[in-house]
Amino acid sequence: MLKTKTLNYEKIVKDLSKQNNEPSWLLDKRLKALKIFLNSIMPRFVYGINMDLNIDLDLDKINIENTAKQKSKIEIKNSSKDIKIFNLQDMLKNHENIVKEKFMSSIDANKFTSFHNAFLKDIIFIYAPKNINVKEPIEITAVNSGVDFEHIIIIAENNASLSVISKSGSSDKASYRSKIVEIFAADNTTVNYNDIQLLSQETSNFTIKRAIAKENSSINWLDLCFGSKTTLSGTITALDGENSNSDYNGLFFSDNIQKFDIGAHSIHTALNTTSKMNSKGIVEDSSKTVSHGSIVIKDNANGSDAKQKHDVLVLGKNAVADTIPNLEINNHDVKCAHGASIGRIDKEKLFYMESRGLCKELAIREYAKGFFNPILNKIQYQKLKDNIREIINKKIKVELKCCTQKK
Repeated sequence: MLKTKTLNYEKIVKDLSKQNNEPSWLLDKRLKALKIFLNSIMPRFVYGINMDLNIDLDLDKINIENTAKQKSKIEIKNSSKDIKIFNLQDMLKNHENIVKEKFMSSIDANKFTSFHNAFLKDIIFIYAPKNINVKEPIEITAVNSGVDFEHIIIIAENNASLSVISKSGSSDKASYRSKIVEIFAADNTTVNYNDIQLLSQETSNFTIKRAIAKENSSINWLDLCFGSKTTLSGTITALDGENSNSDYNGLFFSDNIQKFDIGAHSIHTALNTTSKMNSKGIVEDSSKTVSHGSIVIKDNANGSDAKQKHDVLVLGKNAVADTIPNLEINNHDVKCAHGASIGRIDKEKLFYMESRGLCKELAIREYAKGFFNPILNKIQYQKLKDNIREIINKKIKVELKCCTQKK
């Protein structure tokens, strides 16, 4: 049975490789990933007593027969002539050595990433040459259907600066979406990556974003999660260069029976590196979330400064939330701090708002909207900020029954 299944998968992988006219080394890489996928068991996402999301997802049961024939809808807006954007076929034709060097080089192999590696169809390469400073963001909008894979590789050369806004949605027919982002930031670069996940609540979602930051470079993450049935997401920054830094700002809002597992991680390996993590989430209805973060300070990372904070507001009676902040410090010459909070709306604050003329329902709604302000205020683009506020407003399900004030 396993042999037949393996042969079937191999044919799909070979068809995908042939479709892209891929070199033999890339097909070998796919087949190696397929082997890891088939020989790996599905992990359980359990973090302790009563911290089991009970995620109903089995990659071995996903039907990928039509993956090669499936067409994803991806729109890319790039107003800069300096930023170069290529697909996989273009890169293999003109820059095969870069594909070989960068593709999946920063990603650990496991059940999920190997599934992605074996069956993805295309890659978006974004290249920022030396000394290029682009103010207008590159916008990528993807609408997923069926079983879909997104892969973005961003390469920023010395002294370059760029921003990317990546927005993902899906049709109701979408069953599984896998997304991997790899960022390579050379010396003195700034990369701002904004990820907005708006998948259908019929879609299971796996996302890994990883950046490698060299000397004096900055990686700034905006990670927004609203959609999907189930989300497994991790954002990792490797601070490999002296004086490199990362700033992670995450926002999630779960409702109905959504399940989110969202993590942010920074790894300090060089002198005088800095990282900040700020995550805020709201859980409604019967949804469940786990937000976790880790800071790893290696023994040679003297002078590192790292902070993380996780806050979750519980609105639903049956909603469940957990946070897991973690520090792993192997050097005494550092500054580190972490904190986490989970709770419902403070009764004293609610009383104060009602005393100022707001009914209880309106007070709850305004409190929830304001809860995200520390994250929203960091969004650089007004159009994006307004769009996110509108999404949040629609997610809040408190009905205004007792007052007539405008929302």
